[in-house]
Amino acid sequence: MSCTVENDLTAYLDGELSPEAANRVQAHLADCEECRATERMLSFTVSSLRTLPSFEPSRALRRRVLAEVESLPAASWAGWRAWLRPGRLLPSGAALAAAVAVAVVVAHRVEQRRALDLTVAANYELLSDYEVVGLSPDDLEVVEHLDELEGRP
Repeated sequence: MSCTVENDLTAYLDGELSPEAANRVQAHLADCEECRATERMLSFTVSSLRTLPSFEPSRALRRRVLAEVESLPAASWAGWRAWLRPGRLLPSGAALAAAVAVAVVVAHRVEQRRALDLTVAANYELLSDYEVVGLSPDDLEVVEHLDELEGRP
């Protein structure tokens, strides 16, 4: 059923609608066989439920049922809620922040090393020329830091 009054039928049968809404439902029921069938089924269900004897549980039954409910395992969301407590979340957040910081530092060092490798590759021909002249890699390091060794900025 996809009529506009389908959500109001139970309230209509229980007398919970305003007079205007009840008149609207009555007018619709006059024209819609599907809603009339649903209204008859709901009316039969409500009247059948009213014929059942009332039941008032004893205090002992209430206590026993509540004890069983409390003994049930916690719902899965309760487990997540325990993990999201500040006492657990803050140390986990600190560990995550430390891991991110280490990853950034390592990535930066890898990038620096890659830049050095690219510089060496770009100047490979020049380095080979130094080897022809007879300069060793140690000599090249001294040349690279010559300014520092001579005390110049």
